[in-house]
Amino acid sequence: MLDAVFYVTDNGIKWRSVPADFPAWDRVYAFFRRWRDNGLVRELHDRLRGKVRTAEGRQVEPTAAIIDSQSVKGAASVPADSRGYDGGKKTSTAGADTSSRTASACC
Repeated sequence: MLDAVFYVTDNGIKWRSVPADFPAWDRVYAFFRRWRDNGLVRELHDRLRGKVRTAEGRQVEPTAAIIDSQSVKGAASVPADSRGYDGGKKTSTAGADTSSRTASACC
């Protein structure tokens, strides 16, 4: 089952496209859904991340995160009051969120 889940995530295929070498797609998905709902997927991810970081000589938990964004030029039809301004790029952006938000580190 785990190999089938890895196959789906690694190849980016739909659940229904699981090859015949694996159990039926609905059974594989049922196991994945149960593992996800019980927190096993997050636990597996966190443990593997910790092992990789330890092997690289880093702390198990990350101490910083990088947040990136993309600016999109606003069309003339977009009202000025709904635009933001990207000072670094000197671009007026359509539908930009100008409020400050705190992002949580995920990796």
